[in-house]
Amino acid sequence: MLNYIKSEGYRITHSKGMYAAAGIASGVLVLMNLVLYVSNKNLTDFPYGLISFSLNNLIANLQTLFLSGFVVASLLFADERKNGTLKNVVAYGIPRVHIFIGKCIVSIVTALCCMLVILVFYVGSAYLLLGGPAAESLGKMAGGVGAALPSAFAAVILGVALLTLFEKDIVAMIAWFAVMYVIPTVCYYAGFRIDALSKIAAWMPWNIFSHEVTVNMSGYVCLWDTPFGLAKCMIVGIAGIFIFGAAGIFVSRKKEI
Repeated sequence: MLNYIKSEGYRITHSKGMYAAAGIASGVLVLMNLVLYVSNKNLTDFPYGLISFSLNNLIANLQTLFLSGFVVASLLFADERKNGTLKNVVAYGIPRVHIFIGKCIVSIVTALCCMLVILVFYVGSAYLLLGGPAAESLGKMAGGVGAALPSAFAAVILGVALLTLFEKDIVAMIAWFAVMYVIPTVCYYAGFRIDALSKIAAWMPWNIFSHEVTVNMSGYVCLWDTPFGLAKCMIVGIAGIFIFGAAGIFVSRKKEI
């Protein structure tokens, strides 16, 4: 498995795909901060030219880390069947379970590296272009990213499992979206009438970071600021890692190449 991870790491670092994706994402965020800067300079009493306003967009939408994780997994492994890469790896004698675990590790490490690069450009451009205090919003963002990372890792593992299961990438994407967003959303709204679904929905990552985080110009209410809330974030993320990991191992053993 270590040799497989090394070979995939070499392939990724010597291909342009992830560099381009990280560059595009960083460029979009820098552009957003630039628009706020220009607006602040040219509009009277513009209230949003603040570091806190820029960073609040991420704090209020940490679910984007889940989606980003799937995008990374998709960019790394979506075309391996088409290119015959997977057959060659299996023929080389590497067990399928090791391949799946290796893919998950490579995807998570790559996603983390991309996230760090993007955050440097995002936070750096906000700090250089915008005004206002930064300490509180930076602290909330760091805490939120840390609280969301286990669930983001689970989202990556789910993506790798679904890309292994389905022949077509679009089907894997739809299935991922259904598991991560559609089912939690349905459970959340159905929970207004059915108590059991309400309790289940309260422990789904998408719902947690959508409905238990309040961010506005007047302050923050973030579940990871309390011991119970932070523990809840950790528990659902770690549970997702084990559940999706077990499902992926099962699929990798049974799926015909």
